[in-house]
Amino acid sequence: MYLRVKKDSVTSILLFIFNVFLVERRIYSVPLKKIFRLLEPFHRSETSIRMGLSRGLQNGLFINERQEQEVFYRLTDEAVISFNYWQKTINRYMDKIKIQQANWNRSWSIILGNQHFTQKGVGNIEQFNASLVELGYGSLNKGHWISPYDESSEVIKLADSNSFRENILIFYGTLRDKSPNSLATEVWPINELAIKYKKYAFEMQESAYKLNSKLDPEHVLTFLYLYGSELFDIIQDDPQLPLEILPNEWPGLKAARDFWEIRQRVLPQANSFIDIIINE
Repeated sequence: MYLRVKKDSVTSILLFIFNVFLVERRIYSVPLKKIFRLLEPFHRSETSIRMGLSRGLQNGLFINERQEQEVFYRLTDEAVISFNYWQKTINRYMDKIKIQQANWNRSWSIILGNQHFTQKGVGNIEQFNASLVELGYGSLNKGHWISPYDESSEVIKLADSNSFRENILIFYGTLRDKSPNSLATEVWPINELAIKYKKYAFEMQESAYKLNSKLDPEHVLTFLYLYGSELFDIIQDDPQLPLEILPNEWPGLKAARDFWEIRQRVLPQANSFIDIIINE
């Protein structure tokens, strides 16, 4: 489950701080006075922070509680589960990079829903579709999906959990009537994805250049938040197709690699800032 909250909002920024810095320290609850301190690099007013926390409470992301004359804000189970989805998505993306760069055997995994598949009452079709997209499948048309990778074991698990294993057929083999490159362009938004990656890479490098001269909490944390969030949004839409069926000089891998390299370089400064506040 991915919690979609308004970008650059107090709620979004605070979830980022919990997800990247606090949960790994086993910190799930923070006093209000420290929340003000943690958000100082983002230049949010006290009023906007209080309003953002109120929206977080209304949306079931935080619970406020009083401990020894002090108000604390604690993550809900729903928020923590969303962090697990974030980590799972990142791990799957990183694991698939090696497969993406390896030689492809030119075989496709094809899933066909039978005539009963789209009938009302036959399993949770929307959930099944969403899960297939997470695995990297693209839709040929209603009830038909395709992927250059054999994910049949995962598909069977999904079909079983959504109660229509008997309503789908799974094939694995080559297609002769269409080139892999043209098929990929028809099924997935390859060109749009390339444009997103190029725009992201250009803007990130511009900010990274400024970051080199100002390695302070304000610039480091805002950089990590903005470009980490943006990259996460993009990779969720990236099926990570084999490089040989993507346009030449595919920008996705380099854009992600550049961000992670910069992230590793500046993360110590961000952690130092977090530690000072948390340990006060």
